[in-house]
Amino acid sequence: MNDLSRRPNSGTGLLGPNYARRNQLGPTADIVGEGRWVAVDESGWDGDQLHGEHRSRYLSLGSVAISDADAEPIVEEIRAATRLQAPELKFSKVFAGPKNGQRRSVLSALLAPGGALHGRASVYLLDKHYFVVAKLIDLFVEEQAHKQGRDIRNTGRARKMARSLFAEGPRALGPALFDRLLSSTVAFTSHKNRDRQVTVDDFYNVVEEAWARSYRRNVTETLALLRITRAEASEYLQDAHGPDAILPQALEPLIPAVSAITTNWSKKLGKVNMLVDDQRALSDAIFDDIETEARDRGHPEFRHLSRGVNLGHLVRGQSAEHPSLQLADLISGAGFAVAQRHDGLVNPAGEDLYAVVVPLIDPAGMLSHGEPDKVAHPLVRPAV
Repeated sequence: MNDLSRRPNSGTGLLGPNYARRNQLGPTADIVGEGRWVAVDESGWDGDQLHGEHRSRYLSLGSVAISDADAEPIVEEIRAATRLQAPELKFSKVFAGPKNGQRRSVLSALLAPGGALHGRASVYLLDKHYFVVAKLIDLFVEEQAHKQGRDIRNTGRARKMARSLFAEGPRALGPALFDRLLSSTVAFTSHKNRDRQVTVDDFYNVVEEAWARSYRRNVTETLALLRITRAEASEYLQDAHGPDAILPQALEPLIPAVSAITTNWSKKLGKVNMLVDDQRALSDAIFDDIETEARDRGHPEFRHLSRGVNLGHLVRGQSAEHPSLQLADLISGAGFAVAQRHDGLVNPAGEDLYAVVVPLIDPAGMLSHGEPDKVAHPLVRPAV
């Protein structure tokens, strides 16, 4: 049943040799002793462009511990209950919008206690703005500290700095300058800057202005550390975009998120086989890296080590061919709708589903706090 292709481009829409090895052609099925299958899909992905007026604030990854064999009858049950004629289930087409309230009650029943997906589903939320702030510390301040023989990552200091800068930055700098600090970080570190149009000087001009304007001690102290990391920023440009570049896109959130989700499910279930909806950011080489780290240590910025993780297969597929991925799409879409509601964007799907979705939110997600229950309530914007 586990038909893992070695033929180029089989079973996915992605073309080229970078997506030739880790493709799941046939339907998945749990086999005793070979681990449980977990399907993963996302909503709200913008690549490494994590900040901007028309970009979503959150990335939602829905995962469900279910094989295609077990998912197929549930998908058919949803089809019958919603009278769906389309070839595959998509949250955006079936459950979003003001006219689909009755259909959303079907999804709520599946996720609620006693439902077919209760205990099998999880939502991993990533706040893209907080992710940018965390990377700002990780790429430059932490890198300099590491050179000096100091460990600010595993001691928790880097996380504390990121959280205080994120929480207090809008007040300390004013919302406009804080947003400019985030947008400058994205412009400088993203893959789009491979032509180096945003220079080290351009980036640190914004850092200097933020440091000079700050009137909160925690923010000022963090920016003071950041403003002396020009050497690390120059090295980053060379490593990320130079002729011998070997680093993946530093601000691509799917990579550490898939690693974190793999870790979390393995800790719950033991051996797992991960089926991930195909995305260009997740090449064979990236899957190789995630698999290697799953057998040693996971991404430290995600607050957990992956020692003891038992990973079987890590493969990609298309939702049209895998009913388990269609269920993962529904979960990720529901998580995204609830995150939008949390961010103040009124939407009927988020309003109808937050009561069943919030309990599914992974506390190890990339939020600026470890309290998923907060997502049940609208964000409190800082007073300036």
